[in-house]
Amino acid sequence: MQAGTFWCSLKKFVSDDSMSIALFGLFLLCVAGQALSGWFAYNGSLQAGHFREIAFSAYLGTGNFLDGMFSNWQAAILQLAALIAFGTVLRQKGAAHSRKTASSSVRTMNWKFGPRPTAQEWLYANSLSLAFFGMFAATFALHALFGEWKYNEDQALRHLPAISLGSYASSSSFWFSVFQCWEAEFLAIGIYVLLSIFLRQERSPESKSVRASNEQTGGANE
Repeated sequence: MQAGTFWCSLKKFVSDDSMSIALFGLFLLCVAGQALSGWFAYNGSLQAGHFREIAFSAYLGTGNFLDGMFSNWQAAILQLAALIAFGTVLRQKGAAHSRKTASSSVRTMNWKFGPRPTAQEWLYANSLSLAFFGMFAATFALHALFGEWKYNEDQALRHLPAISLGSYASSSSFWFSVFQCWEAEFLAIGIYVLLSIFLRQERSPESKSVRASNEQTGGANE
């Protein structure tokens, strides 16, 4: 491949996929920041307990680091799964991220009176919400697993006995951290849905058109 063709292809790739590149780039930057700051904080706790400090590579395999990631991942994924699933059956008049409030839309009529889909068609038709709920189940389980690691690491620092995964998963400590994450995610998406009724962001597909009325429901700003 010639150099000119390569750079043209790269430029097109960056232009076509700039949003995912930016988001995943920020994700990696935040993971690096979490890892470094968590490492310093963890070694500070070890010093306070008169334990030896650990290397950065060793810290990446601790429950302290892994639980910190998955506790937030499961909540963020649940937020989007709920938004996708609720959008199929619930309405918010005037919101950008809502179907029309009229119940006799063409899509609704086709769904009610059209031929029943096959299993393969149903899976594809619901693949987005199924993917997010599947990811939520996996990350929630990992949050419980790594949360137990973190809890038992803290127990060791205090010279206290470890507990089992089942005991941790049913403990108030686990559910306290879970509900903290969930409440923030549902609050954020609820605020977005309501503010999208009255506020606009020019050129954003997450907003209604600048000239749209507050009563208009749905409609991307294209």
